[in-house]
This record gives sequence, C-alpha cells and structure tokens, in this order.
Amino acid sequence: MVQAADRRRSIRELYITEDAAAAHPHLVGSALDGGARVVAMTEPVARAMAETENPQGVIAVCSLVARSWSQYPCPTGGERAGMLVLLDRVSDPGNAGTIIRTADAAGACAVVFTPGSVDPHNGKCVRATAGSIFDVPIFTDVPAPQVLAQARAAGVTTLAADGRADLVLGTAEASAVLSGDIAWVFGNEAHGVDPQIAADVDARIAIPIRGGAESLNLAAAAAICLYASIL
Repeated sequence: MVQAADRRRSIRELYITEDAAAAHPHLVGSALDGGARVVAMTEPVARAMAETENPQGVIAVCSLVARSWSQYPCPTGGERAGMLVLLDRVSDPGNAGTIIRTADAAGACAVVFTPGSVDPHNGKCVRATAGSIFDVPIFTDVPAPQVLAQARAAGVTTLAADGRADLVLGTAEASAVLSGDIAWVFGNEAHGVDPQIAADVDARIAIPIRGGAESLNLAAAAAICLYASIL
C-alpha cells in the first residue's frame, strides 16, 4: 500500500524502521524525491503506531483520496471509461475495500460512495484495498440519483445487484444488458439496494445460487458482477 501511495505521490510523511529501510531502500529515496518527510523509528514505536499486531515497519501519512463530485468522472474513451461502481450505504469496511480492489482490477473508472456509507479512509477499508485506493478514483457522499442521472445522460446502462431480481446472470437475457458501458449499484449488506434506487436503474440482476447458501458476501457478489460485465 505504501508503494502504491508513493507511485501516486500521496505520501506526506514516512515513518520507517532500520530493517524496513534496508529492505526497501528505493522507498526512502522515492518518498524524499516526492517531498515527503521521512522519519526513522524503532520497532516498539512501529508497534505502538500501527493498527495491526505485526506491522512491517513502514507507516505512511498520506493525502486523503476522496474527491469532489463536480462532473461525471468517466469520459468517453480511455482505459477506464467502461464501468462505474456505486456503493449504496455499504457499511462494512472490509467489503468496501475489497470492492475497491476488485473495481480497480476490473478497470472501473470510479468507485462512488453514497451518504451513509463507510468512510473509505477507514483503516480496515484501506488495508483491504491492497493499494488500489490510490489507483482508482474515489468519490464520497454523492447521492445515488445524481450519479444514475449523469450516467444515463452519458449513455451508460445502470444496473443493480439484487438477489430477488428476475433477470439472472448467465442467461441470454442478462448478457444482453451487459454490453457497453455500465454503472453497477451494490447495496447495504443487510438491506440491499434502496428500493427507490432499485426502481430507478435500467435493470436489476441476480446471481444464481445453486446450493443451500441464502446469499453471497457482498464483496464476492460484486466481483462476480463486475467480471461478468467485462468477460
């Protein structure tokens, strides 16, 4: 994660132990080149500062990643123009971070958090992104209707993941709506997508469940949906 932050010149302060500095000499030099303040620390200090039990001896203070929603972030064309991810009141930081990581891997142009969602700067969320939080644009506190309206105006198909939907992934009917640019909506872990938002999308799609499981973990479901729309 620190290396990802360094690539984006997001590091403001870098705290590093002697062993970590020896293992990653390029990191210290690169952080200094980027204008960061570099501070040596001992192992006990690293353990006191870190949120994890076994820190790696590298701690970075970085610029916040959340951006202001001033315009639709997915212009026509470009490497990341085809897919947007909207998280509707997603509350679990581990799920949110994993979805950011998957969205980055799938080439999404942005991950948007609606009001009431977890803060993407939450420590658990940041760790779950494995550095992708610095690579994919993140927007927070953006009302879902605004995102969906701008997506439709840009010619993007809006879809909601809904376990109760009649349209099912893997069918010809579902495949027909997965072509072109897509804005995926994933809802709260306990309550799903808000009914008003679900009624406002172009289609709702369910993931088939063949066994006895009642449902899928949100991050797992998001990964299936995102990759179903690009493969």
